[in-house]
Amino acid sequence: MSEERLCKHEGPCWENAFKGFIKAFLQSLAAKSMISLIFNFILEKGYKHPMKSLMKIFSIDTLRFVGFASFMNILYKGTLCILRHYRKKEDSFNYFVSGCVSGLSVFVEDPGRRETWALYFFARFVDIVLRVNGKKYNIDINRVEVGIFMITVCFMVYCYGAEKDNMLKSYYNFLDLLFQPSRIEKFCLNLWSKQNAEKMPLK
Repeated sequence: MSEERLCKHEGPCWENAFKGFIKAFLQSLAAKSMISLIFNFILEKGYKHPMKSLMKIFSIDTLRFVGFASFMNILYKGTLCILRHYRKKEDSFNYFVSGCVSGLSVFVEDPGRRETWALYFFARFVDIVLRVNGKKYNIDINRVEVGIFMITVCFMVYCYGAEKDNMLKSYYNFLDLLFQPSRIEKFCLNLWSKQNAEKMPLK
């Protein structure tokens, strides 16, 4: 390694990336396994078939999640070290590119969860861009974030009332439980949504 090494971690870069992969693998496997076991025992009465419940730890769904978390870690650390080595710089560009590359790991995840992760990554990206520019141009980012939050909430409530066919069923049910509309309100919302679906049918 050169004297002007930019990486702050101990040991060679490949070793640091591999350790990150193993650590993410074990942590995500433990977290996913515990969640699966708890839900299986509570909701599906898995205690009646303990071996079947334990086998679900190694299901395709679990392995997809573990692979997603592990590859995201190794891609981020590996790309960051490579950029430091070839660019001979330590700046925000390295972190931006590394984050984008690590985001490709979402394709390992279950297709049903990819959209959720993609939205989370996009939200984090917007937050980072706002904070970087806030420091640069002396902008009160907290007010900007509150404004964005209000806009997204308005859009969410509109979709709940008028575009329910475009929402994930689980998320719609969550909002339905949260808002608890009356029968008359529910009737009006369903009528509104039906009229919108007839005017602008999904293709």
